Amino acid sequence: METTDQKDFASDPRMSLNEQTGKWSYVGEDGVSYEYDTALNAWFPMFDEKLMEAQASVYAIEGVDENVTLKPKEKKKRGPSYDIDPEAEAQKKQKREAVKKPITSVYVTGIPPDVTVDEMKSVFSKGGVIMEDLETGEPKIKIYRDEKGLSKGDALVTYLKEESVLLAVELLDESNLRPGDNSTKISVQKAVFKEKELPEKKKPTTTGKLKVKKKLQQLQRKLDWIEDEDGKKQEKFAKIVILKNMYTQEELDADPTLLLELKEDVREECEKLGEVTNVILYDKSPGGIISVRFKELESAAACIKLMNNRFFAGRQITAEVFDGKTKYEKSGSRNTEEDEEAERIRLEKYAQWLEAQEDK
Repeated sequence: METTDQKDFASDPRMSLNEQTGKWSYVGEDGVSYEYDTALNAWFPMFDEKLMEAQASVYAIEGVDENVTLKPKEKKKRGPSYDIDPEAEAQKKQKREAVKKPITSVYVTGIPPDVTVDEMKSVFSKGGVIMEDLETGEPKIKIYRDEKGLSKGDALVTYLKEESVLLAVELLDESNLRPGDNSTKISVQKAVFKEKELPEKKKPTTTGKLKVKKKLQQLQRKLDWIEDEDGKKQEKFAKIVILKNMYTQEELDADPTLLLELKEDVREECEKLGEVTNVILYDKSPGGIISVRFKELESAAACIKLMNNRFFAGRQITAEVFDGKTKYEKSGSRNTEEDEEAERIRLEKYAQWLEAQEDK
């Protein structure tokens, strides 16, 4: 059908108007019904069973039966489904998994047969606060002994905090338990525990829980922990090294410049081990005390290992971690008449020394 002018449709006997759809249609010479699309101004074949059969015959493949019906797949039966709470499931999984406790103990070998718990505590307190038995209050230091009560040569020392283990290994491994006695050289390593099945413990009573809580709080107060910039807890005083026997009061009085020279010499020597943030000379305390604060814990440990029992200006010095308790004093730390007088005398001597240098 060539004509597409709707005005001619009504006069053409081959055309018929569908009153329901409002569309014109006709049957072509090929027996196919066509319908006029007013939007596109074109005739399009109307799909019916005859047309589909005619098209199928064109694309039919010889020997292939296209009338075969497929059997629907059988659906497998599923078991009953339940709503699962993810949080409850995660809690169950967490309970099933064994929680690894932090290791806060060091294993020590090479200790002498006559060693005592008090001696061990005195030495290993350099690493931090030693854990106490919650019942007896005694330090948790286990010296392995034979039938005669003599030490077998090894022991287990338990700290309150995990960080103390690293410090104890750095400070005490391959050192003499008794300074100057090479026969007491000890080996200190992080303890390794084998997993074993333990009998089920009885649940502690309310009174027992309060007792444990109180004891842990008492031990915690010994530490004075702080939060560093990264939010990790570290011991406040573990980075401070106390050097003793570095000078005498007579030497300070005789040479006004010695105070500054000592601080500069100590800083220069210690900066070889790591960044130093502060050096203080406590001229008002006996014992020739100088404190060195490091930025890193490892640097402080290396300083103690290097400086302890070393000779300086003919004197044997000692190096140890600041215990956080001992109060050292220096000039200018208090506004007392005694300090002001001492500072005045020191300044006068320094002025006299400067004048003497100018006269030379």
